[in-house]
Amino acid sequence: MSRFNIQSLDLNLLSVFVVVWEARSVSRAAERLSLTQSAVSHALKRLRLRVGDPLFVPGRDGLVPTPRAAEIIGPVQAALLQITNALRVRSTFEPETAEMELRLGSNDHVESWLVSKVLGLACAQAPGVVIRSLAMPDLDSTEALLESGELDLAITRQPFHTPGIRCEHLTDFGFVTMIRKAEAPATEEMPLDLYLERPHVVLHRQNARSNRIDAALSEIGVQRRIGASVQTFYAMLATAAETGYLCTVPDQMRHSFARSFDLSVHELPFKTQPVSMYIAWHVRYAADPALLWLIRCVQEAASQR
Repeated sequence: MSRFNIQSLDLNLLSVFVVVWEARSVSRAAERLSLTQSAVSHALKRLRLRVGDPLFVPGRDGLVPTPRAAEIIGPVQAALLQITNALRVRSTFEPETAEMELRLGSNDHVESWLVSKVLGLACAQAPGVVIRSLAMPDLDSTEALLESGELDLAITRQPFHTPGIRCEHLTDFGFVTMIRKAEAPATEEMPLDLYLERPHVVLHRQNARSNRIDAALSEIGVQRRIGASVQTFYAMLATAAETGYLCTVPDQMRHSFARSFDLSVHELPFKTQPVSMYIAWHVRYAADPALLWLIRCVQEAASQR
């Protein structure tokens, strides 16, 4: 067996190899890498000489990997990910001078209530840090994103119970209902007869009547009238302001959104169980000072009223 001197290998060649594998095209790989086609072709040629294999050959629908390329792609991808993760963990983090991106997993509720506060803190403390709010899929997929480093921190209603994920309670919230100020009752609590009589605008759900509000109403033997179903909290509040429909929202939204949409806020005329929110991150990044700073920002933002 011939010896392969890894110390003389340019790791950029492996990065080019992975992107060509994914793109199956030198031109598309060059576009992704922000390189010229000749630069990608030259890098591929150098790697072919080192490996002793053509790696890719022309096919009807683009480049076709050779058996040797198929054999090494997995270990190469894993090695590059390991190197990226090793370099990603920082020993120091100075918010005032840092220039980087942090990815925060959230949903529409979190974006509407919390992310703007986090961004306000981040803008004041770390103007060079970009925080990207990303939608989260199911728990298993979110766990994989946290493990790979594609997601730095997740904010979720469901706690994680897996060894690799560190999960902490963030806050609890209840619900309030809102109505146009011109049609608002004089009482702090929304009268039950008005709550049941007036149509409601709700968030679209796979099963719209299986949420906490409708479950609580079901317990007392009544149900509300659904007048409209929308996909975001912003659309819900805007619809309530436009139509006079009622909307029931997490109580963290009561102040800023009531002012923005000129809505009157009222307590619910029935009891609901509070909802808990959690933050979660992967233990492999637990020592990353940038992540620890982001966690503190989220905790501080969640404590604000």
